Amino acid sequence: MKFIFPTLPIISRSLFGLTSTRITPDQHVLNNMPVHLLAAIYASAQPFAKFDEYLSVLNAYSTPPTEQLWRIVWEILLQEIHTPHLASLQAGLLYLHKAPEKSQSAVADSASVWSFVGLLVGLATSLGLQLECGPMGLPAWERRLRRRLWWAIYAEDKWRSLLMGRPPYIRNDEWDVTELDDKDFHIDEAPLAQDVLQAQQFQCFARLSRIADEVQHDLYALRSAQRLSSNFSESLKTARPLLQRLREWYVHLPAPLRLHDRLFASIDGTGPQLTCLHFAYTLLEVFIFRALLRPIVRSATPPPLFEETEASTNFTTALDDYIFHIMDPDEIEPSPAIDLSNENGVGCAVLKAAENCAAKMLRLVMRMAYSDLAGYWFSCMCLLTPHCSMSRHCLTCYLFPGSRIGFATVSSFMLLLLVQAPSKDHAIRARRLVHMWRQALRRQSEGSSLMNLALVRLDGIYWTGLCRNYYLSKHVKEALDETVYQ
Repeated sequence: MKFIFPTLPIISRSLFGLTSTRITPDQHVLNNMPVHLLAAIYASAQPFAKFDEYLSVLNAYSTPPTEQLWRIVWEILLQEIHTPHLASLQAGLLYLHKAPEKSQSAVADSASVWSFVGLLVGLATSLGLQLECGPMGLPAWERRLRRRLWWAIYAEDKWRSLLMGRPPYIRNDEWDVTELDDKDFHIDEAPLAQDVLQAQQFQCFARLSRIADEVQHDLYALRSAQRLSSNFSESLKTARPLLQRLREWYVHLPAPLRLHDRLFASIDGTGPQLTCLHFAYTLLEVFIFRALLRPIVRSATPPPLFEETEASTNFTTALDDYIFHIMDPDEIEPSPAIDLSNENGVGCAVLKAAENCAAKMLRLVMRMAYSDLAGYWFSCMCLLTPHCSMSRHCLTCYLFPGSRIGFATVSSFMLLLLVQAPSKDHAIRARRLVHMWRQALRRQSEGSSLMNLALVRLDGIYWTGLCRNYYLSKHVKEALDETVYQ
């Protein structure tokens, strides 16, 4: 209830008999709880046992059976999907958010995660969570729980669809649940004092998930990406209202959820949620600007269509081979698809805004305290894929393909700024950002495994050499050759 519920409020406190004075359930309540839900609660809370004096001492001399608990959840869940209950969806959501083993923190997850999300969406619709339950003759606690569960599964679907490059399972015209309000976080006895802040946190994240759905649909859906990949003006026209929606979301953010007056992170259950919330907000900005960077540099020529004749294909191949042999690769400079010579032009303004967005994310991560990273994060904020739903010839698709865990999207975004830099000055700025981002990942990864894969993928690129992985312009090579970081 202290670390997980504020971020993922999918448990009914009324059903557990919790009140303003009773913060732990009675034994008879636990005896009547479904086994897989109870096992998921215990396993999810295990990483935070170090903040309890008794459990900290107990775990120092015995290893808790966390993996056995997760195995119980998985096995019973597979049996429950035939006749699902709310507890099945609750246990499934907690299982989806389970932390990876330390030995797997730098290993990409399998594609089964997205399939499991689809299973949970199917369970939710089978239970009718996509329908507004206010007029239904259900107990008050169940109506509150159903509404929170729907927005939790909605957030999973929309964020993972954007981050993993998959078409979303939930269609906007197939649900009618209204937005959450403070009443959805009350308990039967009386509202708790901290209910207001917890309600605000999850309500803001749910509204941010609606914007994430728009970003995915307007910029990264298959047909949207195909239409916008080479059209800068249309991309800018599409991105502007999305950026405006983000600004409006931030303007309406309650004062307790802002970070500007927060000097030190706390470990009372509020710090980690605020950091995760602001990371999600800045991440959407990264995705919007990355979509704007796609048409700035011309992509490689797409493969010939199957309608083309074999003769024309052979001629094109022979011509490409001839050009390759008669020209030095250093003489081939990619030309920007838009005019970047005017410092006051739209293209330069977008590029500078993208650099500022990268610097904003860098500052956020550098200021994270240990308690921020040790807290409970939405797994969809940690499982980030630098996906681009475009053709394989887009440069973005080659930046960390298939990476899944920790801040890898930001790494790919900063590398994109460097590789596509239109001038030496931009290349130097991007090089500084990448350098400082690597240092931030190294420092923060000492206290958390969230960033291990992002660091491994980034270091791997530098170990093999940027010139061996990407074609770099002369001015980018010159910027990289300067050894002193200013």
